[in-house]
Amino acid sequence: MIRHHMTCFRSLLLLASTSLTIGGSMSAACAAETAPVQSVADSTIKKKHYYKKNLHNKAAHSAQAHHKHKTDESILVRGNHWEKGSYTAQETSASTGLPLSLRETPQTVTVLTRQLMDDQQINTLDDVLTTTPGVTSYANDNAGRTTYRARGFDITNYKIDGMQVDATTSFGGVGSSMNMDLYDNVQIVRGANGLLGGTGDPSATIYLQRKAPQKYFSANSLLRLGNWNEHRVMADLNAPLNRSGSIRSRYVFSWDDTDTFRVREHVNRIGALANFTADLSSRDSLNFGFQYERTRNDGASWGTNVPIWYADGTKTHLPRSTNPAAKWSQATRDQYTAFIDYDHDFSHGWHLKAGYMRTQGSSYNNLGVAKINNAAKSQGGYAGFWNQDGSGAYLNALHAEYEDARDNADVHVSGPLHLLGRTHQLVFGFNGYNDELTQYTFSKALGNCSIAGVTPYSGCQYRATGLPISNWQTWDGSYPNFVTHRTKAREVDVTRNYGAYASGHFILAKGLSLILGGRISSYQAYTGTYNKANQYSGSTSTGQENAVLTPYAGMVYDFTRNMSVYGSYTSIYTPQTSLRDENNKPLSPVQGKSYETGLKGEFFKKRLNTSLAFYLNRQSNVAQATGATNLTTGEAIYESVNGVKTEGIDFDASGQLLSGWNVFFGYSYLYEKGLSYRQDPHHLVRFSTTYTFPGKMHHLTIGGGISAQSSTQWTTNPGRPLGNGKYDKSNLTVRGYTLINIMARYRINKWLSVAGNITNLTDKTYVRQAGFYDGMIYGEPRTFNFTIRGHY
Repeated sequence: MIRHHMTCFRSLLLLASTSLTIGGSMSAACAAETAPVQSVADSTIKKKHYYKKNLHNKAAHSAQAHHKHKTDESILVRGNHWEKGSYTAQETSASTGLPLSLRETPQTVTVLTRQLMDDQQINTLDDVLTTTPGVTSYANDNAGRTTYRARGFDITNYKIDGMQVDATTSFGGVGSSMNMDLYDNVQIVRGANGLLGGTGDPSATIYLQRKAPQKYFSANSLLRLGNWNEHRVMADLNAPLNRSGSIRSRYVFSWDDTDTFRVREHVNRIGALANFTADLSSRDSLNFGFQYERTRNDGASWGTNVPIWYADGTKTHLPRSTNPAAKWSQATRDQYTAFIDYDHDFSHGWHLKAGYMRTQGSSYNNLGVAKINNAAKSQGGYAGFWNQDGSGAYLNALHAEYEDARDNADVHVSGPLHLLGRTHQLVFGFNGYNDELTQYTFSKALGNCSIAGVTPYSGCQYRATGLPISNWQTWDGSYPNFVTHRTKAREVDVTRNYGAYASGHFILAKGLSLILGGRISSYQAYTGTYNKANQYSGSTSTGQENAVLTPYAGMVYDFTRNMSVYGSYTSIYTPQTSLRDENNKPLSPVQGKSYETGLKGEFFKKRLNTSLAFYLNRQSNVAQATGATNLTTGEAIYESVNGVKTEGIDFDASGQLLSGWNVFFGYSYLYEKGLSYRQDPHHLVRFSTTYTFPGKMHHLTIGGGISAQSSTQWTTNPGRPLGNGKYDKSNLTVRGYTLINIMARYRINKWLSVAGNITNLTDKTYVRQAGFYDGMIYGEPRTFNFTIRGHY
């Protein structure tokens, strides 16, 4: 049987690789008929009939086990129907650890389904978060250092299958390597969510659900071509390893290689997943697997790469293709992951789940770029401002290497509680992680950092005066490369966060439910130092908290058949060891309170979910960038701000409005008080949609999307030059913008479809950040690609 399926899959790949492509990102099984969900149901029923004999063979089990198995099968099938054609989800446990519908969850939850990601060509974590309602971002450079924000604060909580990971995009972070081809959906919980992780970040928690093995054979593949020489292939094979599917596997491989709109920039991405599940008995199952993700960015910059002003204070108006990076400049991030999960069914709905995940990542930064910097006291503390005659530019360079290892564990039990004639849900658990981030030391003193024999300014950095560029107008990126070698000298930042949690969903009356929960966490962080001879010279504590209580309370009342009103409260506690002040000391943890209330609705037989949220956050010790950079580490310097308040409104709608018409919409209004500048827009709109025609045109799907935001404000560093050695340091206002995307897909037959996507249809010029070292990062111009996708 498997040999037959593999033969079909090889034929599919051969056809896909030799066909002329004109579009497509939706699998044939997902390509909608008049109602997309129904077309998937037909194919699933056929597969279920194929395995009918296997299901009957399970009659030897007890009646209770047989009933349980049938129930699991029906849930699996319904899940396939829903997920493969929909822009919404039936339930999520990302907020409370309890399997609740979006309407039952007293927080704003947004789900990017696999269908939405396929339709909108979402390939990276950046693609996810720039599509998600209520989430904004800014880029410090094009080397992967991008910060994502929600409700006025940085997003720091990321999880994969419930395990907390470090998905930041700093020099040592590996977030830019994450490949969405390996994940089935992404769930975003806006607002504080410390119940399950111990850190009540008031922005959002990003929850990625890994692709899992299913009991039926399926195969997907795609080939994509786009402008800037993009070439992308993906293969997704789900293969049962025995006839009943009780032992099953899933394999995913993704490869993407492309130039970009910037000169001398090239990006290569690889993702691979092998995932296995075995039903050890009617009550026990074991899941384990491995995955690998990597991104290499050649032509990467360190800091903003397009100067805003010339030295005389006039605007540069440089083209978007500008990239004053050295030919050898590059940033590489990769991450290896091994995971294992065990599930035991105690019967009567109670389950024990235990999981462990080990991640190991590395970050290699060998960066050189011409930008403004603060190394020349003779020039007012700054040098590197370009002159219009081609003079004034200096190469800024940084070499840094990191390794990170994190162990994650989670054990919890969950199930129903029958009390006073009603059924409630409970969960009790313990989870935590131990993280070790290693930064290797490069310096003149160690003799392992040099460019053309020139002494580095500090550590392994070259600032604005040591490496002049004769003419930036004609420079082609040629410059002597770093000469480095790694020694045992290093700093190791160790962070431990673990705790116990409990939550319950209690039905107080018909239509009235209460969610109560809490977590008690312990947190430790310290930095150890090793010299060149690998001798340990001691450690310094960078933070410690014990028995930190994070309470959670929420209530939902169904006041009509389709509508509910809700409210929730939680405290905020977020360590900030990765953010340092001017003395290179970590900032104190953020503390505060978060409130949310609003309305939620389910319409059209639960095919459409809506929510309207009003929120208020009050915090102290909030990090605010000073605009300066640590001369040793190259990282930005922050300061703590108290009395910060954010409040706003979020309105979301996702799902199916009419048969064949999917929508994904969000509007957010944000008001901030207490910070010296406003880097988040007051107004943000995100909208994606597709429509599959009925009748004779049911093979055709069209769609598009809009992303619009109002203006933002940024600090400038050092400020706009006035031509006399002085600077205007007032905040810089960056205008808002609107981006338009369109797509079209045609299903040739049951297993093959083609599609085309265009992003930034009007070729709008916009920037993702401005002011950092008096430079800016341009957003992507108009892009297009054509995809052929096969599905069996």
